Amino acid sequence: MEFRGIVPAIVTPFAPDGGVNTEVLRNLVAYQMEKGCQGFFVCGSAGEGVLMTRAERGRAVEAVVSEVSGQVPVMVHVGAISTSEAVELATHARKAGASAVSSIPPLYYKLPWSAIVGHIKAIAEAAQLPTYYYHIPYITGIIPSAAEFAELSERVENLAGFKFSSEDLFLMWQVLEATGGRQTVLFGVDQQLISGLVMGAHGGIGSTYNFMTGWFVQIYKAFLRGDIPAAKKVQDQVNRAIQLFFKYGANRGTEKMMTSMLGFEIGPPRLPTPPFPAERVEALRKDMEAIGLLDG
Repeated sequence: MEFRGIVPAIVTPFAPDGGVNTEVLRNLVAYQMEKGCQGFFVCGSAGEGVLMTRAERGRAVEAVVSEVSGQVPVMVHVGAISTSEAVELATHARKAGASAVSSIPPLYYKLPWSAIVGHIKAIAEAAQLPTYYYHIPYITGIIPSAAEFAELSERVENLAGFKFSSEDLFLMWQVLEATGGRQTVLFGVDQQLISGLVMGAHGGIGSTYNFMTGWFVQIYKAFLRGDIPAAKKVQDQVNRAIQLFFKYGANRGTEKMMTSMLGFEIGPPRLPTPPFPAERVEALRKDMEAIGLLDG
């Protein structure tokens, strides 16, 4: 199954005991599909995968794959510091029925690009699935050149594309040129989705999709039919909501609370991310209502 269109980077709900709340996760997945999403990105930055144990990540993946039941593709983020752990996560993703895997480069140690390529290659070989390199330089600090992206494409046999979470649209364009259109690019800067699509992205993966998937679906549909003014109008709505997201902290706690406002018991983020301040909940609710985020 190909990845195109709107792919929520799904948050991971946590139960009062701190474990993965698979029931709420299933309900959230069903809701996103009703809103018209075209895939899921599991255990990524929004999903707090790097703060979860392998067993917890596995339960989240299994819940999403089961709930989706083949209706849309599921991409699993398997990024980890060690190659061995990432390989284990990739192997599990394949066995669980995922459609693809993705990974950030390994964090913490400064590595040459050749080592990062080797890391992604090992993941792809273990997964035996289409594999996507997760480019998110504001977290990793790693900014490959277009030539290095092309090298990765050439050396990793089943590399299918890139999750491109950077505002550098010129670099994204260069990557598309350097790889000769062989790779799928899913743009990850929510406030610039329309720009990413115009510059050649095949869709988007985003965390703020959790609480406004329907609006992002409208942008994508308007873009496909060539109605850029209509897409821009909805992008303006999205960006007002993202301004609100930044007003209230722009972290996992904010994201989870805004998603909770839709009626889901998402729970707090994993430490060390602080929970959303209880004293600001009603102010956030009123601000979300004022811009139409809670209209369904």
